[in-house]
Amino acid sequence: MGNNDNEEPPTDQRMVDDAFPETLKGEVADTVTSNGELEKEKLMLDEPLNGQSTEKCTEEELEKAESVSISNDDILQNITDLSAKIDSLNQLFSEKIQHMEHKGKIIDQMHKELQKYKDDIYSQVLRQVLLDIIEVRDSILRITDFYLKKPEREQDIPNETFAGYALDIQDILEKNGVEIYESIPGDSFSPVKQRVIKKIVTGNSELHGKVAESLSCGYDYNGRTISTEKIVVYYYEEPAEIITEDNTEMVQNG
Repeated sequence: MGNNDNEEPPTDQRMVDDAFPETLKGEVADTVTSNGELEKEKLMLDEPLNGQSTEKCTEEELEKAESVSISNDDILQNITDLSAKIDSLNQLFSEKIQHMEHKGKIIDQMHKELQKYKDDIYSQVLRQVLLDIIEVRDSILRITDFYLKKPEREQDIPNETFAGYALDIQDILEKNGVEIYESIPGDSFSPVKQRVIKKIVTGNSELHGKVAESLSCGYDYNGRTISTEKIVVYYYEEPAEIITEDNTEMVQNG
């Protein structure tokens, strides 16, 4: 308590003591003190927050918050649009896959039905051919049995009867779309429809490549050769020069 009398007066008080006469020191000190308190209070109210005014800081923060909010909204909208596009693509892809699977099933079913239809046609055609061949075979067996029952000297089957079976088979082939062809001597050689089995040398150049003989018939089916004709053709070779006595004399005198 006693030490308070020895403490130095405040700075404001010393300034007043130095600058003013004794009679005005009290009023000036009070005025300075009151003004100082007011100034300090004003400074405290106007003191900036973190180096910026409260009002300015609030505006910038609001603008930044608004811009961030707008940016987030744009990102969210883009994500939503992208998600919608992905969903649409997934739906389209699923529909495409289902369409392809359905189309594949239809194609497989059509292929099976077509194959079955072809098999049925082949079976019907082949069945008829087989029945015709069976009929020819039965006919051969009947004729053979007939001639075997005759006396031994009469058991030979006539050529005319035997050749008749070739005509029966020819009827079967032609009835099923097979065309039988046979060339005659002098016809031109056709590599597609004929196969050379033998060559005959000739000195006549006009016969070169011509048919000399047909060894077997050729067969076409639906315009295509399924079995070529076997033939003999002429092959031209220039004759070797024959040297005579007259020719020798002409060479010596020449």
